[in-house]
Amino acid sequence: MRAAIIGAGVIGLSWAELFREAGWDVAIYDPADSPLPHGLADARVETLEDAVRGADLVQENGPERLDVKRELLAAIAASAGDGAIIASSTSSLLPSLLAEGNPRAAQIVVGHPYNPPRVMPLVEIVPGPLTDPAVVDRVERIYRSLGRVPVALNAEIPGFVGNRVQKAVLDEAQWLVQQGIVDAGAFDTIVRESLGLRWASIGVFEASHLGGGPGGIRHLMEHVGAALDDIELQRPSRDPAALAAVADDVEARYGTADSYAARAARRDRITTAVREAVHAQSATPVLYGLDIARGCVVRIDTADGGVRELVSGLGEAPDGLVVDEDGGRIVFTLMGEPDAEPVGGGEPAFTRRNGSLQWIGLGGGEPGVLVSRGSFTTGKQLARDAGTGRLYWSDREGRGLYRCEADGSGLTRLLDTTGTGPSEVEEWCVGIAVDPAAGQLYWTQKGGAKAGQGRIRRAPLAMTGDAVIDPASVETLWEGLPEPIDLVIDGEAGMLYWTDRGAGPDGNSLNRAPIPAEGERGARPVVLSRGYHEAIGLALDTAAHRAYVSDLSGAIREVELATGRERTVAVLDGSATGLALLREN
Repeated sequence: MRAAIIGAGVIGLSWAELFREAGWDVAIYDPADSPLPHGLADARVETLEDAVRGADLVQENGPERLDVKRELLAAIAASAGDGAIIASSTSSLLPSLLAEGNPRAAQIVVGHPYNPPRVMPLVEIVPGPLTDPAVVDRVERIYRSLGRVPVALNAEIPGFVGNRVQKAVLDEAQWLVQQGIVDAGAFDTIVRESLGLRWASIGVFEASHLGGGPGGIRHLMEHVGAALDDIELQRPSRDPAALAAVADDVEARYGTADSYAARAARRDRITTAVREAVHAQSATPVLYGLDIARGCVVRIDTADGGVRELVSGLGEAPDGLVVDEDGGRIVFTLMGEPDAEPVGGGEPAFTRRNGSLQWIGLGGGEPGVLVSRGSFTTGKQLARDAGTGRLYWSDREGRGLYRCEADGSGLTRLLDTTGTGPSEVEEWCVGIAVDPAAGQLYWTQKGGAKAGQGRIRRAPLAMTGDAVIDPASVETLWEGLPEPIDLVIDGEAGMLYWTDRGAGPDGNSLNRAPIPAEGERGARPVVLSRGYHEAIGLALDTAAHRAYVSDLSGAIREVELATGRERTVAVLDGSATGLALLREN
């Protein structure tokens, strides 16, 4: 995928960084020859035509003047392909005016970010009367894949939505200060400590609905609405002296240009912290899972158990997956084609080297190849370092551990376990977990089926650079386990969780144990849940203190970690393998 960024100001460069982080090819054109940031210097092209040619999306970020933007959009239209999306970052100009007379009006849409775009997630999508609805759908999916929160308006309106609300509040604020009713600092305190908190957490309508008590917004309209209607809102004086007085008050309270950088950094820190806190408290856990029997990736609503198929027909045994929220995608391993059809209901062998890594968008779609088929033997559990985007996975029959970069490059075999165990199956690597903070990689070697030969092992590993695992540094933390499969680390709590598909009494279970100190063996694990039918996948919701476990019967079970209470969330039609959790608002 290729993005053309036209205009390299603050907004344009922010878009460029977001697209590049999501794995897009980026071309940047700006008539000014100002130097680009180091990480984007290679994206500069000499002409607008060079940038636009072959682009899937063009993001225009020129000056906020209708004549300039129309000229830019005309030049873009002359070089853009028939399938390209042409999006303008304008904060106020109507798309109907921008696209007037443009032969590609059906491809033009407003994609209005909020500043700074890397901190503020909202993008207002505003179609014009001639915008193709399919363009709106496509650009919404693209922005979401960049980690943005796109909202498509039903129709254009001056100022869109956010700026209209901002203007209404700012007009009243200036009038109140001009009347001497309150100063700028006191007004901000009133909003910040009341409405600001409510609106940041739940929005205007939900806050009003709650403000009406059990009767909701209807009660509010009937019993408070009349009183509110008696309040006559005002417009501030546009007299230069009156406006200057408001500006003097604001500058006296908050400073001038010399303190801008520090104030902006403080704003961004607070905004990020508020959003993270709200997200943690309000997000709903959603599971993504794999059905190995039917070759499906599914989305599972943990509240009602609803299952939505995102892709099907994956014929090469999908096994492990991670959610890359920043990239708006799901990445999964494929074990490859088995050597032969299973006999007597048993599991087939996968000794041929035909494993791969693929991905789909969070909303589904056709799979893309990240690591090509045949790059390893049998892909099992997959883990991701959120800080670097690097991916780690186990290769069972290939007897090893692998790593690649977020874009699939830099494929590296980190460890070869061939010849290190009493038997070949005791060298099979299955589960994997990465602890970036400690610089440690954990994995399971399951041993023979129901044989009690399972081990959990650990080794130090630099999280950046080209380092591989020194075989001499490998520690065996647990051995003689029934048959450990997938692993998850809770780094803050210092705990390791794993599934086990071995024989009873402690097999087919969910287990937990403290992470041992360097050089120490692991303590006896606590069995949190039992009775699975070949337990495989594991996802941990640390915010809600719950774990989710999948098994080959297709069942996905929720386990409360504090009480041990369980419930079946959903049952897939086939056999469930890998699980991953995402908290969505």
